[in-house]
Amino acid sequence: MADWISVLLLILCGVVLIIIELVFVPGTTVLGILGLVSMVGGVVIAFTNYGKVTGFWILAGTVAFSVLALVYSLRAGTWQRFALKSKIEGRVNEDEKLDLKVGMQGKLISDLRPMGTAEFQDKLYEVQTNGNYLESGGDVEIINLSENKIVVKPI
Repeated sequence: MADWISVLLLILCGVVLIIIELVFVPGTTVLGILGLVSMVGGVVIAFTNYGKVTGFWILAGTVAFSVLALVYSLRAGTWQRFALKSKIEGRVNEDEKLDLKVGMQGKLISDLRPMGTAEFQDKLYEVQTNGNYLESGGDVEIINLSENKIVVKPI
C-alpha cells in the first residue's frame, strides 16, 4: 500500500512542479527538471515493484494525466483568479508641463526629500530639488524644466 502512495505522490508532485514551472515561473527550468525527475521516479518505482504490465499502465496514465493537466492549466481563464486586474492610471508630468515656465512660483503640497508634490496654477506636479530638503507649505520657484523633471528652489 505504501508503494502505491509513493508512486502516486511522486507522479502528482512531478506534474504540479511542471505546471508551476510553465505557468508561474517560466524560464527557470529548475522546477521543471525536479518535476520530470519526480515523475520518472514514480514510474521507475512502479516498474520495479509491480512489473512491466503495471508499469506500462502507470506510464500511460502518467502521460495522459500530464497532458490533460497541462492543457487545462494553459487554457485561457484558468488562472484568472490569481491574475492582477488593477491598472495603474497615474502619470508623472506627462505633457502637462507645457503651461509651466522657468521662474513660475508655486506652493509645496508635500515635503521635498528631494522629490515631492507642488501646486502651480491649480494643478499638482511632481517636482524635485537639487538635493535640499524642503517642508510642505513653502513657496518655490521653477529653475529648470527638462523632459519629465521639474526642478524647483525655495523662495
